[in-house]
Amino acid sequence: MALFVHRGTATDHLADGLADLLTQPVDDPFAQEVVAVPARGVERWLAQRLSHRLGARPGSHDGIAAGIRFSSPHSLVGLILGIDRDDPWQPDRLAWSVLGVLDEAIDEPWAGVLAAHLGEDRALSAQERELRRGRRFAVARRLAGLFAAYAQQRPAMLTQWREGLESDGLGGALDADLLWQARLWRLIVDRVDADPPDVRHARVLARLRSGVGGVGSVGSVGSLEADGVAGLDGLDLPGRLSLFGHTRIARSEMEIIDALAQLRDVHLWLPSASPVAWDRLAPELAAGPVPRVDDHSALHVRHPLLASLGRDSRELQRTLALASSAHSSAENHDSPAQGDSPEPATLLGWLQHDIRRDAPPSPSERAGRVLPGQDRSLQIHACHGRGRQIDVVRDVLAGLLQADPTLEPRDVLVMCPDIDSYAPLIHAGFGLGQVVREDVLAETAGRDGGHRLAAHPAHGLRVSLADRAPAHTNQLLALAARLVTLAGGRVTAADVLDLARTPAVRRRFGLDDDDLDETAGWVEQVAVRWGLDEEHRRDFGLVNIGQNTWRHGLSRMLLGATLDGQDATTVGTVMTLDGVDSADIDLAGRFAELVDRLGATLRQLHECATPRQWTSTLRDGVLALTDTTSDDSWQVAHLTRELARIESAAESAAGSAAGSAAGSAAGQSPTGAA
Repeated sequence: MALFVHRGTATDHLADGLADLLTQPVDDPFAQEVVAVPARGVERWLAQRLSHRLGARPGSHDGIAAGIRFSSPHSLVGLILGIDRDDPWQPDRLAWSVLGVLDEAIDEPWAGVLAAHLGEDRALSAQERELRRGRRFAVARRLAGLFAAYAQQRPAMLTQWREGLESDGLGGALDADLLWQARLWRLIVDRVDADPPDVRHARVLARLRSGVGGVGSVGSVGSLEADGVAGLDGLDLPGRLSLFGHTRIARSEMEIIDALAQLRDVHLWLPSASPVAWDRLAPELAAGPVPRVDDHSALHVRHPLLASLGRDSRELQRTLALASSAHSSAENHDSPAQGDSPEPATLLGWLQHDIRRDAPPSPSERAGRVLPGQDRSLQIHACHGRGRQIDVVRDVLAGLLQADPTLEPRDVLVMCPDIDSYAPLIHAGFGLGQVVREDVLAETAGRDGGHRLAAHPAHGLRVSLADRAPAHTNQLLALAARLVTLAGGRVTAADVLDLARTPAVRRRFGLDDDDLDETAGWVEQVAVRWGLDEEHRRDFGLVNIGQNTWRHGLSRMLLGATLDGQDATTVGTVMTLDGVDSADIDLAGRFAELVDRLGATLRQLHECATPRQWTSTLRDGVLALTDTTSDDSWQVAHLTRELARIESAAESAAGSAAGSAAGSAAGQSPTGAA
């Protein structure tokens, strides 16, 4: 049993090496291979690549990638640690415990920094204090994620904090402005009825290193021992494991992987931009992880791009130094000639060549390089705005696919800094959701006596958007988040009209584009500004002012439709709306029903006192406002699961404190943050 480190500058070479490994039979022919990958996109690409090698006939690509269980390093380590889905130290669940501790300890002298940040400083204005109180859950979730990162990268520091030592985990004292973190952690440990991550990690690490359980049989998932640690006998892991494509591995995960290598063969398949730099830095980085402020390894890297963009690789190399050299080995999967291959033919090839050898070209070398006149291997496009960026990348991709028949859409990866903000533009630019026929992919002329262009060729491409937040793929979750925002807001005219344009809401109330335009005109005519009614406005300091609220505006609309053709222009103190005739009474009624259901949901959310009441009200409100197609019916189940998860976490982890904070949490919860 050993730890094998495979490096390569080309990911496809690493994938081929993994394929060669998987072709070697293991003791149990029915055991699934376990391959941990950093992301779903890597999993899909790797599965396709392996299918070209595994089971394929010589010279063909008719193989299949089967019998492989893809996982993430976190899930793999979680299996070894015995962590289940309801782990109280998982950041989303831990946030509720943090919230409860914050509410109880906010008046303590040591929590002064937190108190000021959360609006408990009386020197602040009332408006500023209320604003800061509204971010309690966001702060709790941020702190939960911070403690989870500490558990992965500095478990020793959490151990010292738990034992009463206020240390930075590196032998130094904790900075004065961070002392509150250590005291907060001790209170959280006392509150959560489970062994903290550092204790669980140390216990499993000791059992692995002592060889408890041996290789064991490959059968059912290991049962939880009395001490809460997964038994290693019968652990659901084969005798060989692989981790592919990782650019960073947490310190605690590396320690578990290294210890597991005493019981299983563990293969790390790691991309490395420069084997030359890797070998040169090996003596310095062998000391292991250090604080970034003390890491000067970039000064020893010669290529400027590698120095500025290669920090992850250098930190990964430091993390690998934690592995025991007694049972580890390394292998380079670059071809022998790759380092000094014939002169590249493109600018991108030269750049990759220089990075591999970690040497920027000298002026004489640069002058001697001859590039083809039509070299477009590396392009930079200056675009004004995101919409223009999508237009340009669409044209560039269409040109590349037309110029190179061997290039396929599955070979193309487009990366965005914020995929959710670009997604609507991508949908429009690439015509996602449209059916494009081949006969309209060319220019058409003379239609209707004019001359116009047909759909863009890129509309025929199969484009898939990955790594999007749940609220951007499930419109019901997005609406739930919007309802929570409205529950604490003024419910302006724009808020309600935007909500009415949501596809699921439009379907529920039968609103088409003309209906939405007409109702927007009515809202403008009756001058609805904000507030559901007088009572709602009272929450914002306005008493007995019902004009320009939704109740006042809807009354004018409905009276206008009801009294059409009659002489009456006022009923009591309400003036009817001109321009709404009896033919519009159905539309006016549907729009009024929408606003009425919205108002009822928002009022009920204000009255909820427990997490169960809050999640039930939110779910009922979403379903009352929406209707989904048969293809989107999964969104209802997804919404129900997410709200049930929030309810379970809130009630089990935060108790009564969670109920009072449900509204604060909701802004993040439906979008996947809690």
